[in-house]
Amino acid sequence: MNTYKDSMTGCRIQTIGQSGTDTSHYYFTAMTWLADSRRLIASTQIDADKKCSYVLIDTETGHSTVIANGEQWAGGVVSSDDKLYFPRDNSVQGIDLNTLKSWTVCELPSGDYFGEPLSVSDDATVLGVYGMLGGQSFIGTVDVAAGKLTHQIAPGFAQPYEIANHAMVNPVYDHLVLFAHEGKTEHIPDRLWLYDTVASKLSNIYEQQQQDGSLGEYIGHEMWAADGEGAYFVRYTSSPITPTGIYYVDRHRSQGVFINGDYGYWHAAASPDGNWIVADTHEQPSKLVLIDLRDHSSRVLTEVRLWWNHPGHPHPSFSPDSRKVTYTFADDENHLWIGIIDIYEELETKT
Repeated sequence: MNTYKDSMTGCRIQTIGQSGTDTSHYYFTAMTWLADSRRLIASTQIDADKKCSYVLIDTETGHSTVIANGEQWAGGVVSSDDKLYFPRDNSVQGIDLNTLKSWTVCELPSGDYFGEPLSVSDDATVLGVYGMLGGQSFIGTVDVAAGKLTHQIAPGFAQPYEIANHAMVNPVYDHLVLFAHEGKTEHIPDRLWLYDTVASKLSNIYEQQQQDGSLGEYIGHEMWAADGEGAYFVRYTSSPITPTGIYYVDRHRSQGVFINGDYGYWHAAASPDGNWIVADTHEQPSKLVLIDLRDHSSRVLTEVRLWWNHPGHPHPSFSPDSRKVTYTFADDENHLWIGIIDIYEELETKT
């Protein structure tokens, strides 16, 4: 681990990685930190097939423990009770990050599979999952204690955009799963969907606007708000309709509420305390921008080199205490590292 000060913003940045190799954190919708906001899971030694080792790292002491090998870089999510869940082909695996005991949570029939990443409810009892089941793209939930897929549904989207993914169980209302109709955003008129497992009902919760008879807004990279009442998403700069930027939509289906469009945003992650969004921008280098949800103001934390392909997107996200922004960046030799910025440390020094 190393630290340096950003020459443009003055932010102190902690880095985790190893020279000549590639290291990343989890996807921006999936928690990569343990509940103490001190230890995290890093995807290390990432290879050309995006296979890697999962390593438990203490960000204060630097102590590290390899807990799994040959897994997908973006597969995991850490629950509030310090369990790591990740897909492995047709199974979901679990590891207790305090005892390092591992187990198989549940399995699908041979030939089916779970996609990555998973999601988990705030009380750590329900996983949101997606994948292929019986030859169809499905969305579902897994009851962790029961160890089984309890609900599943096939949205049945038409080819060539038949894939449903990015399944995110609501952090509070665990019978609701937000998911995406995947595909080229300029061709997808119904990106945001909700699966109500109690009612066994699917609903498109955001009606994308048209312009001159064609799709007028291209959206994606959705994520639940911390209170579970709605979700944030990005209207990309390529959209014909403006303003572009970060929006919020209520889970009961509503018009989008504009949050901030100061930059050309790409991914936008909400903080667990509901006060912040951190976003990256779709450019080289990428700006990491902190947005205050109380007044919708923004400030740049740093600029970072990126890869245009996974796993080299910045994908900024928060620690459970909402203090630390975590992201992936490329060094001068184009190898990947994890960066960490304590936003409260920065805010205190700037006031």
